[in-house]
Parts: sequence; structure tokens; C-alpha cells
Amino acid sequence: MKFKRIVFWRHGQTDQNLEARIQGTTDNPLNETGLAQARLVAPEVASLGITKIVVSDLIRAQQTAATVAEILGITPIVDARLRERCYGLWEGMTAAEINEKWPEEFAAWRNGHQPVGMGIQTRSEVGANFVQAVQEQVAIADEGEVLLFVAHGGSIVNGIITLLGLDPETWVGIQGLDNCRWALLEERPGVHPGWKLRSYNRTTADPDELENIWR
Repeated sequence: MKFKRIVFWRHGQTDQNLEARIQGTTDNPLNETGLAQARLVAPEVASLGITKIVVSDLIRAQQTAATVAEILGITPIVDARLRERCYGLWEGMTAAEINEKWPEEFAAWRNGHQPVGMGIQTRSEVGANFVQAVQEQVAIADEGEVLLFVAHGGSIVNGIITLLGLDPETWVGIQGLDNCRWALLEERPGVHPGWKLRSYNRTTADPDELENIWR
């Protein structure tokens, strides 16, 4: 039996990524490097057998999704629940700038806690929103379909943690995807958690390396 598979692809580089600034929900476009990354990796993602594309409403994700959509001739579905975690007052700032202005809150954040009073969205809320969008698409997919979700480092990692039955507020054992890297999960009907992580932080889809994924 062929189970459903889902691929999560993080957008390419932006100027804010390059400058190590927190973007969050700020709607920044890809820079030239990011566009080149997306064009380079898109054929690899397309080779995974993608049947549907769902993308965040933020432009950097949509520009990334467009590169694989063009190859496959698929029109992406836009879903705002895939958008990046909101970082409130910290959006547009570097870690050094945040630490200088809010040292206590920054220390809490670095230690895995939720900063208070900064307007930052919780990891669990981001994960729940992301998973809700994923599950809606999975529910209407046929067996053997491969669904591509193009989104952001924070939203994807918190979504994966939630899908794996863990609490993103207390379990932070997976680092966010690097720019233009992808992860693949496979459905596990009738067991808990209902998904298993098969491949992570990839840019290539080499058949020899990925042979076990398709068994």
C-alpha cells in the first residue's frame, strides 16, 4: 500500500536572512541568491512526485513555490496558516540588537522559554496552525499522493514537532531547515504519532540516497 507523503520546503535566502535579522511575519522578498537557490533546488523537489503545492501567503515562500510550480504545471494553493511565527517587537532585529535592548527576555528565549511582553507568537500556536492546514489537505488526498508545503523555518519546524506528537514549547530537538532545504514525512496510519520523519534538511533527491524512502 502506498501511503501519503508530505514535503516541507523552506524558502530561499532573503536579505534579512543574510544579515541574520529576524523576519517573522514581515513580508520580505527573496534576494538574488534566494532566487538562484530556489531555481537550483526546484527540479530536485519536483522529482519527489509532487501532486499538490500549498504555500504560505508571504512573498518569499510564494516566490520559492513558483519555481517548482512552473516545472510541474501546478497552481499553488495559498494558506496563511503556513506563515512564519510572529516575533512582535523583535522583527527586523539581530540577536545582538535584541540582547542589548531586552537582555532578560533574550536570555529566556535562548534557553527555550517564551519571552513575555514582546508580542511573540508561541511555538505551540504556530505548530497547531501549521498542522491544521496540513491535515486538511492530507484528509482529501488520495493514497500515494505527495503534497508539498512551502513555508518558513519556524513554522515548518514547529509543525514537524507537532506532527510527531511532541510539544514545541518544551521539545526543541530539531533545528529549523536551512534556506531552500526540504524535509519529507510519511504517514503511519493507525499508530502514534501518525507521521514519521524520513528525510531532513536536503537540497538533492539522489535516487540512491533516497532509495529507502520509497520502499
